[in-house]
Amino acid sequence: MNLEKSNTLDPHETVPSYGIAEPPHAGKPGKYRWLWLVILVLAGLGVYYYFRNHGSPAKAATDTAQAPGGKGGRGGGAIPVVAAQVRKGGIGVYYTGLGAVTPIYTVTVRSQISGYLMQVLYREGQTVRKGDLLAEIDPRPYQVMLETARAGKARDQATLENAMVDLKRYQTLAPLKAIPEQQLATQEATVKQQQAVVQTDQAQIDSANLDLTYCHIIAPITGRVGLRLVDPGNYVTAND
Repeated sequence: MNLEKSNTLDPHETVPSYGIAEPPHAGKPGKYRWLWLVILVLAGLGVYYYFRNHGSPAKAATDTAQAPGGKGGRGGGAIPVVAAQVRKGGIGVYYTGLGAVTPIYTVTVRSQISGYLMQVLYREGQTVRKGDLLAEIDPRPYQVMLETARAGKARDQATLENAMVDLKRYQTLAPLKAIPEQQLATQEATVKQQQAVVQTDQAQIDSANLDLTYCHIIAPITGRVGLRLVDPGNYVTAND
């Protein structure tokens, strides 16, 4: 026995319900789709404006510092920080007050020769370097003494050369018994005497050169000059 069920329904037949409820909004799907789209658009706009105004912490800190009431200053703008090249120099901090300066090295400059002071080349309180010219004494008398010493040495040098020529002659004749030995010994002593005279003349030349050097008073150390106790035109003596 075969049973078959026809798929054709009678239009007047009522399909029984087995407890399945129809969705409440099954008949309005398009309306709620537009509602969710509007919500998503509003959420996207809110996220955009949030990151635009508060997205960068550095920008927020800068805005806070530049604000009139912010922590960056009282009513002022932000202080710019720039790079600069390193250089040596004073820091520009000065304090004014009364006090006493005690030098760690003091030199009293005195004249070592006598003569007229021609010029003074420093000012009181000036800072000078070691070897700077401070004053000048008239060098002309000492220049004359130097020329005199040189002339005396030239004269005595000629006498010495003549004595040495006689000594060589006597040294040749003495072995031949042409002259007495006493004459040879005397000539040797004369040569030594003239050599000592030439050395004395050289010492006088060195002394005259030294006096010429003393005509120029120079700074023995680097430092600040104190009081000037003499003016140009005055006659100064040694240890003045």
